[in-house]
Amino acid sequence: MRPILVALSLCVCSTTSVLAQDAFDFYARGPYRQAVPRPEAITGYAAGEAQTMYAVMQRYLDTLVATASDRVRIETWGRTTEYRPIRALVITDPANLAKLDQIRAAIAELVDPRKTSAARAQAIAAQTPAIALFQYSVHGNEPAGFEAAMQVAYQLAASDEPQTVELLKSLVIVLNPSANPDGHERFAAWYNSVAVGADHPWAFEQNEPWSITGRYNHYRFDMNRDLVAQSQREVRAMMDGILRWHPQVFVDHHSTTPTFFFPPVAQAVNMNLPAQTTKWFDTYGRGNAAAFDKYGWQYFVRGVFDFFYVGYWDEWSTFQGATGMTYETDGGPEFRRRRDDGTITTLRDGIAHHFIASLATLETTARNRQNRLLDYYDFRRSAMTEAATDRLKRVVIVPGNDPQSAAHVVGLLLRNGIEVTRLRQATSSRAAHGYLSPRAAATARTFPAGSYVIDLNQPQRRIAKALLEPDAELQRTFVDRELAKFRRNRRRGEDADKEEYGFYDITAWSLPLTFNLDAYWTEDAGAAGDPVADTTLAAPPAPTRAASAYLFQNDNPGAVRLALVLEAEGFKVAIGTQPIRANGRTSPRGAFVVRPQRNAPTLHDRIAALGPSFGVTVTSVQTAFPDTGDVGIGSGEVVGLHAPSILVAAGDGISETSYGWTWNFLAREMNAPFTPVPLRAIARMADLQSFNVLIIPDGNGGRMRRELGDDGVERLKAWVRSGGVLIGYGGAGELASNKDVGLSTIATVAPDSGAKPDTTAAGREPALLSPSAPARDRLEWIPGAIFRATLDTTHWLTLGYDRDRLPVFIDGDTFWKPSKGGANAATFTDPVDSLVLSGFTWPDNTARLLKGSTWAVVENQGNGRVVLFLSDPLFRAFLRGPARLLTNAILIGPNR
Repeated sequence: MRPILVALSLCVCSTTSVLAQDAFDFYARGPYRQAVPRPEAITGYAAGEAQTMYAVMQRYLDTLVATASDRVRIETWGRTTEYRPIRALVITDPANLAKLDQIRAAIAELVDPRKTSAARAQAIAAQTPAIALFQYSVHGNEPAGFEAAMQVAYQLAASDEPQTVELLKSLVIVLNPSANPDGHERFAAWYNSVAVGADHPWAFEQNEPWSITGRYNHYRFDMNRDLVAQSQREVRAMMDGILRWHPQVFVDHHSTTPTFFFPPVAQAVNMNLPAQTTKWFDTYGRGNAAAFDKYGWQYFVRGVFDFFYVGYWDEWSTFQGATGMTYETDGGPEFRRRRDDGTITTLRDGIAHHFIASLATLETTARNRQNRLLDYYDFRRSAMTEAATDRLKRVVIVPGNDPQSAAHVVGLLLRNGIEVTRLRQATSSRAAHGYLSPRAAATARTFPAGSYVIDLNQPQRRIAKALLEPDAELQRTFVDRELAKFRRNRRRGEDADKEEYGFYDITAWSLPLTFNLDAYWTEDAGAAGDPVADTTLAAPPAPTRAASAYLFQNDNPGAVRLALVLEAEGFKVAIGTQPIRANGRTSPRGAFVVRPQRNAPTLHDRIAALGPSFGVTVTSVQTAFPDTGDVGIGSGEVVGLHAPSILVAAGDGISETSYGWTWNFLAREMNAPFTPVPLRAIARMADLQSFNVLIIPDGNGGRMRRELGDDGVERLKAWVRSGGVLIGYGGAGELASNKDVGLSTIATVAPDSGAKPDTTAAGREPALLSPSAPARDRLEWIPGAIFRATLDTTHWLTLGYDRDRLPVFIDGDTFWKPSKGGANAATFTDPVDSLVLSGFTWPDNTARLLKGSTWAVVENQGNGRVVLFLSDPLFRAFLRGPARLLTNAILIGPNR
């Protein structure tokens, strides 16, 4: 996890000697079955002496199944991007194992209070084992959980200790022992090859290289942030596995903190969760504390780790009715790690602490089995009761011109078990609110047939509301506490220590906003439509043979994919910079045009095959003559595009996750090949001119400049001015505007030097404070919010957008003044009270300083262009509204 500066009252460092910790006995709770081997019998070493490779763990899991088949089963949930199996162990009493399907069916009855009475729920709770599902090391370079999973599995599979036997009778335990096999393998192979057990903070083994960083999966996604977007195959597989079991308790095992953390959590807690959530946190916390106190181990609660963002595994599982918790252990990932007081914690310590916490959690669940099952039922029953008094009754998504994005969001909801219907005929609301105008009064509105409706009066109301509500509410006590810190920090001098804010992660993620959907929430219920079970859209018909041109709109992701594939196959594609008149209809600006006259005869068959496969309606145009207006398909406003040949900057100076979001988008969503290169290679690339697009993801602008070097700067400037397009996000803007790079005229708006969380993981470097800026004009760090930008709908970067307002995501402490020498294609020009769409912002600071600033800039440099975005337009893969700005930059930006 990110480095944590915790008040001393929260962090009490252990004084236990290393020798005492190393003496922990994993096998004190026997007797054990002789036929079941201990982990070291398979690995060849004791826990914590090496990083276990995934294949070795899998061999051990298979051994457990073979030697303890009366207690253990194994199931495969899916495969990783690198084709490793995602497998879960199911461990329970032999009698339970024989009736797993019956147990799952009984618990599944508890998820719908409309079908299951309170009396039936009581009967199920009285006689059914509870489900406990433990997930280990979703961050692959946090291996203590990975190693602990094998120890926990052995204890449950092999021990005949009466307490363990009773646990197995009361519970069905599902262990996902490695939630990130690909990241773990990168880390483990590297660490085993270089480690000498050095605890010095600058020792080689203490600092993973950029290309290793096992925290992330193959595509460099943080899979503990992906539950909103569900963009990674591993995440979807694990979601499906968890939903199949309907667990009552879920634990996500992490590291490394100064001392062990377990709930109760810090503020803020998502307000869509019921009071019973924090009650159970206290119950489990006290159970863990009692277990740790027996050993004199240190821990902390109610600090650092909040419960607000629905995209964490612990919180997502809680929104599914479980008591979801994160445990952070204090040992590893290295063999030896030096604490701030000079004492040493070891990987074996971290394994032992997770082992004891896992068993203590099972014991607490067993003691509270019946109440936990009843609360699992009540989680959804009470949600439906609360729906009657909630102002937000339903959400309506109008597919409009982009049915693909609307269907994609509906698919995300369906995977969560949320019920969605589709209108058979138009229906009205007397009190509807548009997402882009949160402070406007409700109006009457009619929604067309085909619109998607999410009625919040359903069992999955809590998670549906959490994903769809325009603005997630923070606890008033938390907000007041943070505002008090803000006021005190404002009063302190520039060089004084500042109080750290309590926001752990972002505060806005509303799916209708992040996908820029035509969406509304209403204060009234309405007629139900047909239940939606499948979001597969019917393929449009293939176009007939065109004499003059093929035309398709730039208003959905499939259209961009089609354009890119056609260009990759050597076909010439053009785009209309103005509305085009053809076939008696007007196509909006941004339509793609492919002319048979300028392409090989194979165009007809290829576009007829590709259009339907990408879900794109392609119109055949038989004449270039426009019946009205000035612009037809042969007009000068229809400009030819240059097929992109793409470089993406990677390596030191670049944020791994920002790079990963771009990689995932280009490779998996756009089918666009690219070449990743380190910035330091720019100076030496003999074939640099063979590329015409360079994307520099977010990162540390100063580090980027050092990586590029003086020769690289000169090569980059010459490359741009010869017709290339440089596309940069966030910190790349700092690079472009560096005085000796000189590729942009942007400047920052009164940046702050005050308190904010460590931003190393985001690749950001604190901006420099203008010495002349008074405290009131210093921008305070923003904990991830969504703002309303205004698009310049006359500029080519905004082609394909049918509205001039666009939700954009900003986190950090940097705003940009408008470019002096270029075009500001997305700016913040609305009144101050209309700029914030969702998320927490600082009063008399954020919106006031945002007003008049810019989010997207295009500057011409010689024959080339520089396109800069203030923040990552692809953030966490749930931000897709601005993605068309990026694809326009890729497709239209190159001038050669």
